[in-house]
Amino acid sequence: MFDQHREIRLTRHGYFELLYVHSGKARYQVQDRSFSAQRNDLIVINGANYHRLSEVVDAPFKATVLYFLPDALGPAKGENSLYLMPFLAQDEKFQNIVSHRESLPAEIRSLIGKIEKVLPPNSDHARLAARTYLEMALVLLVNRYRSHLTVSSHYDRMQGIIERLQPLFDYLEVHYPESIALSKATSIVDMSKAHFMRSFKKVTGQSFDAYLNQFRIAKAQALLASTDKSISQISHEVGFCDQSYFGLVFRRLVRLTPREYRKGLPQP
Repeated sequence: MFDQHREIRLTRHGYFELLYVHSGKARYQVQDRSFSAQRNDLIVINGANYHRLSEVVDAPFKATVLYFLPDALGPAKGENSLYLMPFLAQDEKFQNIVSHRESLPAEIRSLIGKIEKVLPPNSDHARLAARTYLEMALVLLVNRYRSHLTVSSHYDRMQGIIERLQPLFDYLEVHYPESIALSKATSIVDMSKAHFMRSFKKVTGQSFDAYLNQFRIAKAQALLASTDKSISQISHEVGFCDQSYFGLVFRRLVRLTPREYRKGLPQP
């Protein structure tokens, strides 16, 4: 909530945003474009683009924001990449705001509310429910932006990049426990280091190292939930040779230690 105007710097990050406005009015800036958002509007932002709330026009400005990582549904390939296109294909003509005059903002707000009710997702059922509601919201967005995606050359470029990176995503599914250097990744997709880093960040919103850590931690969560293996053993199996570093990364991404995460899971 913002009661008055405050100076906010332009920012960018590795996750996506869906922002539903409950009250008030504000100006938003995305890259070099600016637009107004008011009650019951929906804002769709790829966090990799510089953005900010630039001015509160009518206070208090209240909003509910759903943040999610690009790989929340798994690697950005195939069907998953289609879900993400309203974020990945945000070019200079993209309309980041969906008006309250349309039904979509209210539908998205309802789904965000359902996601809120199953958080934190400490069970298989809760994780499935959260993912299902997120998929439903993303399908609604894809349908809303279908005409833009169809004519967007940026969309075509993103599809091309995803196809180029596909062999790497396939490789990670099998070899994620191994040490995977950046040079190995670039050789798999036959790209220069600079080209690969730009392309990978465009598709996933993350650096390769950050994505690999996120991928391994997701595998660790599954093992913590489905096996009695020790934390040390799981750490090794998902590719961390140092258990202390594994614990540090796990806590940074999950906001719990591995032990706390396992303890919070429902008992069979």
